[in-house]
Amino acid sequence: MPTAFTRTTLRRSLAAAAALLLPLTAGCTGLPAAEEAPAPVEATTEPANPDSLPADEAEQLDAALNKYADQADAEISAAVYETATGRAWYYNPTAEYLEASLVKVPILLTLLRQATEQERELTLEEEYLAVMMIEYSDNDATTTLYQAVGGAPELSRTYELLGVTETQAAEIWGANATGVEDQLKVARAVLDGVDWINSDLQAYAVELMENVEADQQWGISAGLPAGGAEVALKNGWLQDDDLTWNVGSLGFVRSGGAEYAVVVLTSGTETMEDGVSVVEDVASVINSFETTGTPGTPPAAGDTDGAVWRAGGPEA
Repeated sequence: MPTAFTRTTLRRSLAAAAALLLPLTAGCTGLPAAEEAPAPVEATTEPANPDSLPADEAEQLDAALNKYADQADAEISAAVYETATGRAWYYNPTAEYLEASLVKVPILLTLLRQATEQERELTLEEEYLAVMMIEYSDNDATTTLYQAVGGAPELSRTYELLGVTETQAAEIWGANATGVEDQLKVARAVLDGVDWINSDLQAYAVELMENVEADQQWGISAGLPAGGAEVALKNGWLQDDDLTWNVGSLGFVRSGGAEYAVVVLTSGTETMEDGVSVVEDVASVINSFETTGTPGTPPAAGDTDGAVWRAGGPEA
């Protein structure tokens, strides 16, 4: 495998070239060519079934988000998995959302799985497409890479290995329904790693998600101290048939002694910006709880008075 220096240097070079060569078309979907389904494979890891947070802690989070959800004109779901305790918490887990660009993470995992199975490095073209897909959320690159890895049948194999059961791979990537339980399994795979992806390639996935372009560094990073946390994330946004927005953010956070995978999904807002605000308000509540032990208190939905919410209070 290439050294960390080589991968980092290549990533930066590719990203710089990509910014000049390709338009950014995030938030849409792509249509890959149909593929013959390969023979199914058995999962090499059994999906973990972590214990839930203690009732009193879960009630704190539920109460904070219930208060916010009562005022928000949107559907909200969230999930957290703590590495140290193996505990998980889910808020409104049965709601469904469009997967949108969040699917780009399992597409990346599919590429890395195949490279691991073939005992090879990524090609320069694959590196380029991966940078564009994750760091820039470019849809043309995603469609090209989705076709290259085998489309829906190969993505389905990855979902099977992850233990994802309610999210179905489709020819049109991103237009399928998903929920926080499945998305938390994806986020955990990035945080913890899986035995069917080489450790160097796993580290590369984390590197990409830690270096998304500045305009997309929102979402689960909200409410964390600037420069004081390690965050790997991927966001997604897409309008549904009613022309309202589905907005989501997933990944992991390392801050102080806390390390956790986190997902926030929302739907029903009239604008993408409103969806981002809801996601960040919810993320702030969760991040405050995970890093301080006390849920943050977001403002009344829609009442930011021109400020951006962060845990502990709004910041100009």
